[in-house]
Amino acid sequence: MKIKTNLILAALLSSTCFGASFNIEDRVLSQKVLLDNYKSVFGQRDFAHKTTFLKKIERMSHFKKKPVLKFIKGVDDIFPDKIARALIHWRHINKNPGNVSDVLHYYMVYKTFILRDHIDNPLTSSQGKALALKKLRDLVGDSTVDSNSISLHFNKLRRISNALANIKNDNSFIQAVKSDNIISEDIETSIPGITPYSLSAVGFIPGNKTEIVSENVSSLERIDWFNDRVIFSGGKLDFDAPYVKMPTKEDPTGNVVFQEDPIYMKIREMIDRAEKSVFIDIFLFGGTLGATLSEYLLDETIKKVKANPDFKVMILHDYATNYNMVEEMVPIFQYIQKRIKEEPLLNKSVSMLQANIQRHPPGIPFGITELIPKTPDSFKYFEGGNTYYESKIDHSKVIVVDGNHDDAEAYFGSKNWTDHSGGYYYDDAIYVTGPAAGLVQASYYRDIEAALTEDKFELSRFYYKELKLDNVEYLPKKQALLDQIKITKKEYKYNGDSVIRITEADVDGTIKNVRNMLVDMIMRAEKNIYMEQLFLYDPYITDVLLKKKAQSPDIDIRLVIDHNGNFGLNGLPNTIFIKELVDAGIAVRARKTYGIEAHFPDGTKKEYHQENHRKITSVDGKIVLGGSSNINPDTLQGSFREFGAQVYDQKEVLAFEKRFKKDWRDAEKMEKLDIENFKANLLGKLLDKKTSALLNSVLAKILRAKDELEKRF
Repeated sequence: MKIKTNLILAALLSSTCFGASFNIEDRVLSQKVLLDNYKSVFGQRDFAHKTTFLKKIERMSHFKKKPVLKFIKGVDDIFPDKIARALIHWRHINKNPGNVSDVLHYYMVYKTFILRDHIDNPLTSSQGKALALKKLRDLVGDSTVDSNSISLHFNKLRRISNALANIKNDNSFIQAVKSDNIISEDIETSIPGITPYSLSAVGFIPGNKTEIVSENVSSLERIDWFNDRVIFSGGKLDFDAPYVKMPTKEDPTGNVVFQEDPIYMKIREMIDRAEKSVFIDIFLFGGTLGATLSEYLLDETIKKVKANPDFKVMILHDYATNYNMVEEMVPIFQYIQKRIKEEPLLNKSVSMLQANIQRHPPGIPFGITELIPKTPDSFKYFEGGNTYYESKIDHSKVIVVDGNHDDAEAYFGSKNWTDHSGGYYYDDAIYVTGPAAGLVQASYYRDIEAALTEDKFELSRFYYKELKLDNVEYLPKKQALLDQIKITKKEYKYNGDSVIRITEADVDGTIKNVRNMLVDMIMRAEKNIYMEQLFLYDPYITDVLLKKKAQSPDIDIRLVIDHNGNFGLNGLPNTIFIKELVDAGIAVRARKTYGIEAHFPDGTKKEYHQENHRKITSVDGKIVLGGSSNINPDTLQGSFREFGAQVYDQKEVLAFEKRFKKDWRDAEKMEKLDIENFKANLLGKLLDKKTSALLNSVLAKILRAKDELEKRF
């Protein structure tokens, strides 16, 4: 009997685990369900913010409140809290059957996401996968469906949700939803060990090859190399200079960075392999790095267009934020702009778009930006600053090559592409080839759609209109550019056995799953948690670390953070939660980083400082999460456009952890973060230790209360 059962399980799993291709269309349609229903399910404070919702009910008259409370009692044991609140709102408070249908449809599809995740998760046992697959087939009534084809049933589930939503009597409605096999199914009880929630509508993506790249030169000599070749403060951008030339196999001389740094060398290699397309979304792009890359990219594009007239390059960039690097970035974009205009082959094949960051929720807390008048004069004033005044940023660092083809490649992480933010920082990047690379490009379709907005107010808020670096000239080509970025391929061949799960904050903050994925990783850790982060002051993450250490005192938690030397606050904001972490027995260290004073050709001086710019976490030698997301509130709440991934590739994860532990033991690279003697530097004045400790404590309380005070949802 046992042999027969095992054969059945193997047969059930064969179509999923050993398939030769990945159905990317299924995942794009899955995410579309979330995006289409988001406003109805999660998108309004009236029900999405729990305290606001409860107070609204409390203020109702007895006559109105009575049926609401009765309905709440009826659905309480059927739906989770967030779904129930949305359902109650649209059925009783602001009646809208269409939105009720949205909520029900999303919830049913979401349950298939949970089952799909259990099937595709590489850490699930074979028996667990088989049980989840059988349950999925039972619930949707299709003996052939698998985790690669759940979208086939989305329309059927929509018809069911429409019928349920149009039942007017509450008692009949409650009985009907209780009778629906998907809504009423208790998956957690049915499948032991299943995670009873899903953290991504796209899910786990199998069939990839991955590489974690984290080696680059970060020496003082490297800082000097860049300082001696500045293109500002008396320096100039000289494309004939030998240090701007891209080193190649035929001629390895040129820009030293592309001879020595694996992170940057990988970018050149990807450009070399590109045959059909290159998509880039890069936050900071300038200096000799930007010059070398841009010249090489455009020169290679001309060669590639001659071989393939349909070859296309698309560059997306956030012009609203430059972090005081405008002088080394704008000349690069003007160079690209000039060549696109003057060279017919580039004019046909290359586009350079300004990211539309306006749709993100503000990063500046407590509604402060609402006090600023949204007038042309105020906009002009803030345009002269070094960051968007509402702290909204496209912070991505992504390149995708041949995204619509089986040999698609993607590369993303923490590395910027400019001399003084990237050239000598500690960084990590993730390289992937396979189905996940196609989904990286698919993720940016809505970014291009937003960049090509025709909304008059949004158009008026693009930066550098006088330099024609807005997107007006591209609007007549809008559909062609959207078609260029759109993933039209239905399936991708498997390129390897690495599994990826995308983590991101999207173009408008609708999707923001990095925090949840990190919390999930930390809570599930059994042996070790290793984090190396530029920032670590998001209270959700620090609190779950504290909770995990309290629950599992023997777990090995090691945190490496940055001194935040570039802020000039002597460690703030990273110091805010450090004493709590250290007191709980969590080991915290900082990389030894140094600054060097640059003397520029025009006689000016400025200090440039190394930075531990990494944003990477590993757990138990099984999972690494890396990308562009910092561990601070504005990043994780969706104010920044971010991209990253969880990587399930034991060889790569173990190699990362080996490097991490080697650096941890190296006294030349690491030092203890002495929080007991911390003295904050405010306005150039060192506070005493007691006042500094009090400041950290107060800031910790504010950050923990921030979301509730803002009624953020």
